[in-house]
Amino acid sequence: MRILFLLLSILVIMHAADGQITLRDDLGRNLHLERPAQKIVSLAPSITETVCAVGAIAQLSGITDYCNYPSEVRSKQSVGGVVNPNIEVIVSLEPDLVLVTPEGNVKDSFSLLEQLGIPVFVTNPRTLEGIRKSVSDIGILTGNEVTAESLVTAMETEEASLRRMNEPTRRLMVVVALHPLIVAGTGTFLSEMINLAGGDNIAGGSSLSYPSFSREEVVEADPEVIILSSGLPGDLRGLFPEWKSVTALAQQAVCTIDADLLSRPGPRVLEGVRAMRRCIGGSQ
Repeated sequence: MRILFLLLSILVIMHAADGQITLRDDLGRNLHLERPAQKIVSLAPSITETVCAVGAIAQLSGITDYCNYPSEVRSKQSVGGVVNPNIEVIVSLEPDLVLVTPEGNVKDSFSLLEQLGIPVFVTNPRTLEGIRKSVSDIGILTGNEVTAESLVTAMETEEASLRRMNEPTRRLMVVVALHPLIVAGTGTFLSEMINLAGGDNIAGGSSLSYPSFSREEVVEADPEVIILSSGLPGDLRGLFPEWKSVTALAQQAVCTIDADLLSRPGPRVLEGVRAMRRCIGGSQ
């Protein structure tokens, strides 16, 4: 994968000898910029984190109401919500690049932005590898390739280190919503995080990314560790008295992790893995 990133960077540099950049986004659309973007609007918290991580916070002109990390971004102009950004505010910022994700942003929003002649780049990382690609892409688009590639290398190194840890696997359930009960399934970066942390995902056999589980299914699966996304009530015994026999509750192996670390496909993803490992009881 490192070779692919390096080749991509070389191709971009060759093509961009005069400052121009052409890059394919995650919808297969080619975006052309005359120079690295200097006035960027980010329409997702994970994108905002990535822009800042590659060293482009000064180039960030607009963010959503939900962008809160790093804390310095709170001084940036808000353009509204993720699903319903204010197009008029975005246009008023005169951005030379808007970064969006199909996981939250409405297609009509970025279609309208394109019709108005504003460059739009779609990033849609659904795996750990995809997150690293997003970091690399945003580094290229902002003229911060070197910083981005250093970050990608550090993420690869840490991931490899985590994979080498030979820890006992424990049955794990990651709860993302309680009413209805939604848990982490398969096919997403969150499911990869579970495996990397040393967990055996009780919903790993599901074909869905975020399946709904019944109370009875949880009792039958008997997770040894339960992880809750922050913001959810922690009194599982009171909410689900029939779970009193579940190993995680009997052994008080229920913990809460910052929802941002579990839901944002950005540069802090491995921080989320380390938090999971602490819950599971593995080494750091």
